[in-house]
Amino acid sequence: MNLEQLIRPNILNLKPYSSARNEFEGEAKVFLDANENPFGEFNRYPDPLQRKLKESISKYKGIDKSQIFLGNGSDEIIDIIMRTFCEPNVDAILSFTPGYGMYEVSASINALRSMKQKLDDRFQPCVEDTLEMIKGKNVKVMFICSPNNPTGNIIDEAKIERLAKNFNGILVIDEAYIDFSRSKSSVSMLDKYKNVIVLQTMSKSFGAAGI
Repeated sequence: MNLEQLIRPNILNLKPYSSARNEFEGEAKVFLDANENPFGEFNRYPDPLQRKLKESISKYKGIDKSQIFLGNGSDEIIDIIMRTFCEPNVDAILSFTPGYGMYEVSASINALRSMKQKLDDRFQPCVEDTLEMIKGKNVKVMFICSPNNPTGNIIDEAKIERLAKNFNGILVIDEAYIDFSRSKSSVSMLDKYKNVIVLQTMSKSFGAAGI
């Protein structure tokens, strides 16, 4: 899969803003050119690349630092995913029901169609029906929640893998509650599939909402 073909052209060609903190190498306690107050310790801009935090998460989760993207909660990252891969008033997202309601809200904010597919009686997705349903519908991002919110069940690993293999878009696996499960995370799929994003959060098992 050519991931660049899935990214909106204006995002792909975007030249990111770069500050002195991006460009500086070494340790600097105060950046006076950024008007940081030299007194006290709270008036400090954070490292825009979050190097130290990514190192800690990398060790804790057993994944490479290059595979980590940080945001202010999963909801911000859900929004960023849509803005990165979906054209407003053109593309669509798909999520499963019953499931987390924020996907649909974020899609509305980004002027995207939100398609729904029902889970079966065991709260599992039907892969064949789902792939048939999205044919020709410009579905760029598919969200699957595991453990599912609100049913609490794990989505079958084989089904997730079949969706990753056969969906020509971004498959987002929302694992907000994975730390409460005995089942393993899907982060191992990051090395196999370029189109997979795994969401995890510190607001649930860490009790660190707002941090």
